[in-house]
Amino acid sequence: MQLELHHLRTLQAVAAAGSLNRAAEQLCLPQPALSRQLRRLEDLFGGSLFDRDHNGVRPTALGRVVLHHAAGIVDDCAAIHDDLTRHRDRHTGTIRLGWTASCVADLLLDELRRRFPATRIETLVDDSVRQVTTWLLTGELDVALVNEATNGPVHRPDGLAVQHIIDERPQMLFRGDHPLARRPAVTMAELRDERWIAIAGSDGCIAFLHRVCRPFGFAPAIVHHLPLHGPHEEIVRHDGSVLLTQGWRPSPPGTVRRPIAGLPWVSRHVLMYRPEGHWAQHIPHFARALREAHKARMGG
Repeated sequence: MQLELHHLRTLQAVAAAGSLNRAAEQLCLPQPALSRQLRRLEDLFGGSLFDRDHNGVRPTALGRVVLHHAAGIVDDCAAIHDDLTRHRDRHTGTIRLGWTASCVADLLLDELRRRFPATRIETLVDDSVRQVTTWLLTGELDVALVNEATNGPVHRPDGLAVQHIIDERPQMLFRGDHPLARRPAVTMAELRDERWIAIAGSDGCIAFLHRVCRPFGFAPAIVHHLPLHGPHEEIVRHDGSVLLTQGWRPSPPGTVRRPIAGLPWVSRHVLMYRPEGHWAQHIPHFARALREAHKARMGG
């Protein structure tokens, strides 16, 4: 095992949280995976880095030495990335965008083309919010468009600023001849016996689907595990499985979307950025423009 920068950030997260469970939640990792990573790092450094007891974890003497050096290394790397980013932005006229699945990604591209027609746009897209925000922190992105569900932990690392765009209520996608497709809206209780499609991904999307259903007294019967950009609508049409989805897209032929009555959470779309970044001054304008464009698209 070779020491990498993300290992030092992991040690900092454990020390700051004072608990492996809290640190794993903040890092969006399963707790056993974090424990295994910590044991490998302790093998690498030749001793225990944290004392563990029922109150949590505390750095050992060796751990304090490692954390002291880690702080300097992480800060120096961040400074290097910031300096290089500012230099490249000044000289290339480029904005680097990242996003997870979001209903306003196309509107952001349209706004950039309209407002900065001479600026080159580079994109990095990933299913994982954690991955996209890591790219942002390390200077590989200037702006990240992130879709967060408000019924679970929200991954917002320190050092990033956030501009809210819209809150959107998800909907259910049904086959056109499904009995619930004739209803103007459905309830979660009515979905208890359905066959579900789950979107597999590194942000724990299957666990997310269970969190959605648990307050209504059932666990979803998941029969399909598909990637974010998989054949969702085709599977719905094929066997009548149901899919929790963003509600902004028009329904593909043979399917219908229906709102879910009484759902106590929303899908929140935000712009994340480094406040010291070259593009920071423009982000509030982008957020306002996206809100207005989305409202117009929805006929509001």
